[in-house]
Amino acid sequence: MTPEQENLLFESIGSIKASQEAILNSVAEIKADIHHSIEKSEARQKVVTDALKVELKDSEKRQIAAINKQDERLTKVEEKLTNQRVKVAAMGGTAGLAVSLIAYAVKNGLMN
Repeated sequence: MTPEQENLLFESIGSIKASQEAILNSVAEIKADIHHSIEKSEARQKVVTDALKVELKDSEKRQIAAINKQDERLTKVEEKLTNQRVKVAAMGGTAGLAVSLIAYAVKNGLMN
């Protein structure tokens, strides 16, 4: 091999080595960019997930409050209805007693 051929061979080897280093550096940069993108995406997903968890808890609290409010309303309505039934029954009993007394009085001639 002539010195000129050796020189060309070393130049080619040097050029190949430089190309390989450039490729490896590019791959390392791409890998770093991918990792950065993944970390950024995971951080965004965590923020969204955390926000959804908070919204879900708030929604559950609102639903429980609404259910409790409806239960309270139902209890009040049931109490009022029961009180009305008692009043109606009492009035019915009183009216029945009055009718019975009037019927007794008419029967016995006390109303003439």
